[in-house]
Amino acid sequence: MKVIEAVIERAKDGTYSVYCRNEPFSGMGDTPESAKTNMIEAMQFHKEGCIEDGKEYPTFLDNEFEIG
Repeated sequence: MKVIEAVIERAKDGTYSVYCRNEPFSGMGDTPESAKTNMIEAMQFHKEGCIEDGKEYPTFLDNEFEIG
């Protein structure tokens, strides 16, 4: 299983953002977990869009991965 290295930051307004160090994905939420969930949803949305458009996407999205 691939581990995607991510950074979680808390904003001044109390919300959280998460972004990948080596992949072009990010997410936001009221908690660290909701921010990670938002990023995973964005990853799946990106994959689906690439498939529809006939474009390549990061191959790890085809397998199980973990946000670490």
